[in-house]
Amino acid sequence: MNARQNRKSGLTIKEQISSIQMSQHERDAVLHDVRVAEAFVDAIMWACGKAVRPHADVFAKPNLKY
Repeated sequence: MNARQNRKSGLTIKEQISSIQMSQHERDAVLHDVRVAEAFVDAIMWACGKAVRPHADVFAKPNLKY
């Protein structure tokens, strides 16, 4: 079991999905969902990174005019 887990951990998500028996339509839907989830996680990671550095002036300009 451990060797199998080690082998699977090296595979990409696309390779793991292609190893599962499903129709092409279902596979395309799953890959789309994976891309959406990845974009959502990237957005959260970006926001958390900006929240850690509040003086980076990313969310608003320091001038009241903006």
